[in-house]
Amino acid sequence: MKPLRLESAEDGMLRRLWRGNLVAFAVLTLAALLVAPPKSVVSLLVGGLIALVNFGLLERTVRRALLPRERSSALRKVLIKYYLRFIATALVLFFLMRQGWVEPLGLLVGLSVVMLSILAWGVGQARKLSKEAV
Repeated sequence: MKPLRLESAEDGMLRRLWRGNLVAFAVLTLAALLVAPPKSVVSLLVGGLIALVNFGLLERTVRRALLPRERSSALRKVLIKYYLRFIATALVLFFLMRQGWVEPLGLLVGLSVVMLSILAWGVGQARKLSKEAV
């Protein structure tokens, strides 16, 4: 199976987002190792890994939907996979919390990794645009 490639500006943007995701995950993990109890660190790691896996699966789903041969029912496929992934993630989180293996705050911080990196990327893009406009 060939790798899914979009030869465009979006490909570079996704690489930067992935780099940002990994940097945010590493920084949050290192900070937690310094100041948080072990269960919080584990919770952050679990949440971050869930967020990164979900982001990767969403990227793959969207890339496939954008390929010319699969465009006919692309939106429906993306939405179905999104909701299935959402339900699976909710079940995993429920199970982890119910068993007491993770704590809510660390898990929430870990799950926020992707959101934080996308927010940082958006702020950077807004700064670039405002400098170009002046």
